This record gives sequence, C-alpha cells and structure tokens, in this order.
Amino acid sequence: MRGRGEIVVGAPDVLRVARSEPPFSVRKCADRILLAASAAGPLGGDELELDVVVEAGARADIGSVAAVMIHPDPTGAASTQRSRLTVGAGGHLDWRPEPAVSIAGSDHSVDTTIDLAADATCRIVEEVSLGRSGEPSGRLRLSFRVVRAGVTLVRHAESFGPDVLGAGSVVSVGAGRHVVSCVLVGVDASDSRVAADGACRAAWLPVAADAAVVLVVAPDRPAAIRALDTVAPELAGAQR
Repeated sequence: MRGRGEIVVGAPDVLRVARSEPPFSVRKCADRILLAASAAGPLGGDELELDVVVEAGARADIGSVAAVMIHPDPTGAASTQRSRLTVGAGGHLDWRPEPAVSIAGSDHSVDTTIDLAADATCRIVEEVSLGRSGEPSGRLRLSFRVVRAGVTLVRHAESFGPDVLGAGSVVSVGAGRHVVSCVLVGVDASDSRVAADGACRAAWLPVAADAAVVLVVAPDRPAAIRALDTVAPELAGAQR
C-alpha cells in the first residue's frame, strides 16, 4: 500500500490543509493536531509519506492518537515511512507522536527530514519500543536530518534488530527496549549532560549554541521518561 498525508499550518495557528490517505487520518483536537490510524499499518511492503508545513509565524503541536504498530509481511517485504517537516520564518513545530513498536519479524525504515528557516525553532521527539512485551524486535532503521537555512545542523541514524551488528551490545542499546531521540532548536544548549542509572542511559549533546540532540535508552517507556526528565528538563512533560 502507498499512503500519503499532508498538513499545512498557517498563522495564526490555523490548520489550512489536512489531506490524508490510509493509514493516515488527520484530526484537530483542541490545540493539537493528531494523526490517527484509518487502517492497520505500516505493514511490510507499505510506502508511506507525510509532509508537514508550518508557515511563517505559525506554531504547530502535532502528535498521534496511539502507538504505531509496525507489522511484518508474510513475504518478508520491508516497509518505509518518509516524513518531511518544514518550518517557515519565525515558526515553531512541536512534533511528539506516540511510540512506534517494532513487532518481531517486521522490517521498517523511518526517514525524517526537518527543514528550518534561519529563525525557526522546533522540538522533535521520536520514540520506539523494540518489540512487544516478551518478544524480540523486528529490524528497524531510523534516520533524521535537521537543516537550517540550507545548512545541515544534525544528521543521525540508528539501526536495531536481532541480527543487527552491535544492537545487542552495551555499545548500542544493551538491555534497553525503549529508545528516545530528540532534537531541540531554539534553546540554550549549554554544555553536554549525561545520566546513567542501571540500564537507563541518557545524554544531552549540544550541536550549536541554540540546538541540542537528546538520546535516551531504557528498559521501558516509564524509565525512559524519567531519564528524559533528568537530562533534559526542557522536555519535561512532553511525553506522558
């Protein structure tokens, strides 16, 4: 299946465009814009695309109704999702979907590009759960790139799965089953911060004076949120 969604938010914070094809469905809920599932997915073989535009001077808070379950295909075919998030001059985007769950046997790639105007800001939070309770994860590849005024600010990629080199070692996720990746632009990035408590590890990594990447690995989501609150109070309450 091929599915595409499009969201355009204009000043003053008006949802101008909300087009969607299964499995996407776009809903305005109070001050947030939420993506809901109109069909199961992603399934192996699916090719999904999502375009989000926050126009100059606008602000958008976008999330999802529920966790996304990444399902395998009997043939072993891989699925993909490409998201393009564009923020115009003086605009701000909060991107905080619920976790994606990598189900055993699935094979999925997520590619997210955030294109910012020179004075645009954002808070991007992406979470994945590596398998359902009591099962291993599928193969999962995550990449995101943040471009500001035409210059790449952040480029990050991770791969997970039972047959991915290093995915079961302390160099990568170790015993962790929940991974959080965040990008903040428009903050005082200050110095690096780290936190480690048992199987939980979190790091705040400045990439510019006003931008930072936050990475968290933990056994489960509650532990990941606690670690996130410790190392990045700027994100406190973002994921609940």
